Amino acid sequence: MTVIANDFVPLVPYETDVVTLGIGQRTDILVKGTGKATDSFWMRSNISTSGCSIPPHQPNALAAIYYPKANTSAVPRSTPAPYKETSCGNDPLEKTIPVYKTTPPKTPATTQSFEIKLAANESGNTLFYVNNVSFRANYDHPILLLAKLGNVSYPHDPQWAVYNFGSNSSIRLVFTNPSNFAHPMHLHGHVFWVIAEGTGIWDGTTTRPENPQRRDVQMLQGGTKDAPGYLVLEFEADNPGVWPMHCHIAWHVSTGLYVTVIERPDDIKKLNTPNTLAQTCRDWADYSGHNVVEQIDSGL
Repeated sequence: MTVIANDFVPLVPYETDVVTLGIGQRTDILVKGTGKATDSFWMRSNISTSGCSIPPHQPNALAAIYYPKANTSAVPRSTPAPYKETSCGNDPLEKTIPVYKTTPPKTPATTQSFEIKLAANESGNTLFYVNNVSFRANYDHPILLLAKLGNVSYPHDPQWAVYNFGSNSSIRLVFTNPSNFAHPMHLHGHVFWVIAEGTGIWDGTTTRPENPQRRDVQMLQGGTKDAPGYLVLEFEADNPGVWPMHCHIAWHVSTGLYVTVIERPDDIKKLNTPNTLAQTCRDWADYSGHNVVEQIDSGL
């Protein structure tokens, strides 16, 4: 098959037999038909069984592909092509070259490091932590509305995991992951550059700095304490707002693997709040003021 785009970013086409996807990732491919008009084949999707995910009850999904003159009442007889699963990462960054070239700044305006951990809290529940904070939202206090009012500091609510990047023009995020869980990391509001990724201690080397891979979800590989997975992302601060940055696996984000990115707070105050959004907040305030809301997880 020929890969032509990742997360809607067109790529210089390249050939591969297998595409690795984490939750939330999208890849466009072209498949060239071969054989006879009477042939049929299985299209296969396999969930990792080598540690990239919790072992599923059924790891294999199949879809039947019938050519125009194939017998659609017969089951395809094609067999899977062999492949070796070597990591929980996406295709090598050296392969994924965007068609439209963009170059990040040689030096980002600011850099923030994050370490992801899995640990039990005081009540014995296992949660994910980013820089020792497990995210938990407060439905009664949306951070975007607080920021619009000029309130962008929350010293009494560290569980909101807020990182205010001020007026910086570009932002680099460096993730390290010493656990064996892989995480498809997603940033709202942006397509980011993937500067580097892998396992071990990042040595500062970047992949194709003149035109790095761009997408909005990228796998952060698992690792160990001595050789953690790492992922280095960078984006231009060209979209003022309060943006979630989180793992796209549902139970990971529901147990706290999330940080809040505040971008250009002075410009957030100038944003117009849609009437429907403001009314939703008023309706919620009325509901929560008369009902006990059971929040069963992080709130995402």
